[in-house]
Amino acid sequence: MTIKFNMFLMARITKVWGLVGFIVFVTLLAPLQASFGAGMSQGKQADKIASLYHIPLIKTHRMTSQVTGLTYEIQVMVPVSKKDGSEKFPVLYMTDANGGIPISQITQNMQVLAELPRFIVVGIGYPVDNIFQSLYLRQRDLTPSDMKRARYPIPLEGMVEVTSGKKMGGAPEFLAFIRDELKPFINAHYKTVPEDSGYFGHSLGGLFGLYVLFHKPDTFSRYVIGSPAIWWDNDDMLSQAQNFLDRNDDLNAYVYMAVGGMEERLTPSKHYVSNVYKMDALLRRKPLSGFHLRTEVFPTEGHASVFGLLHSRGLRAVYGPVKCGPFRPEDCP
Repeated sequence: MTIKFNMFLMARITKVWGLVGFIVFVTLLAPLQASFGAGMSQGKQADKIASLYHIPLIKTHRMTSQVTGLTYEIQVMVPVSKKDGSEKFPVLYMTDANGGIPISQITQNMQVLAELPRFIVVGIGYPVDNIFQSLYLRQRDLTPSDMKRARYPIPLEGMVEVTSGKKMGGAPEFLAFIRDELKPFINAHYKTVPEDSGYFGHSLGGLFGLYVLFHKPDTFSRYVIGSPAIWWDNDDMLSQAQNFLDRNDDLNAYVYMAVGGMEERLTPSKHYVSNVYKMDALLRRKPLSGFHLRTEVFPTEGHASVFGLLHSRGLRAVYGPVKCGPFRPEDCP
């Protein structure tokens, strides 16, 4: 009896979700259908609609930087867009894109359903199978200084060593790679809005985002900074923030900073939560023209689990509401 009931319940759930999906699809397409006029037959309307938009496949490029000497695996995800190529999009650059752009499918879904504005995502990674194999490489690229400490061993197969040059403190060179090599390449090969680019980084990636913000803030206009490793080199990033504030009165950037409330409990020595509070207070102490900051702490999340919330909340915070969604021509000028 229980098995029959469960099968009946699953059938009902499947029907309900199928109905929800149909309603969402019809809702998205209804304004577009109306724009073709009542005189067109339903079959021709469907053919016309199906031919307008497509979801491009993710493309992968290998780039060897003249600045860092490292080879990067660059993955580019163009959002759902008109097949005629008439649209241009802002670009979001994400670090730690190994084994796929982080949460790429969710980003794509949110853009299709008009929960996020459409933008191109550029994932910056290394030619390895997963993020763990690149830990030594990212430690070189994403850190602004050499802590001169013993490196903790990582007993994983496939770890890629840094065989020459800096082993830490390579952030200046990595930033030069992004500014002088990667961004020009992306703007030359994709339909972008060059003046509108954003950054998304977590942990050491969050630390690197703060480094860019305080040294070359015009690199990006939108920053999503998650669980920043402000603890690096004895909290030196707090001093770099203060130096920036002492020299500047404006900062044209939208910044979202977040951390999981469990992070400091799990790794007390790294002060993830308290340092985010300190950075937030420091940045609010002096009014900066053009600066927008939102900071959140998610009480029940850890260093890994906070990533999903950081993605959803952070991107919506820095990009704002949808102004021009796919399938909805009335949203567009």
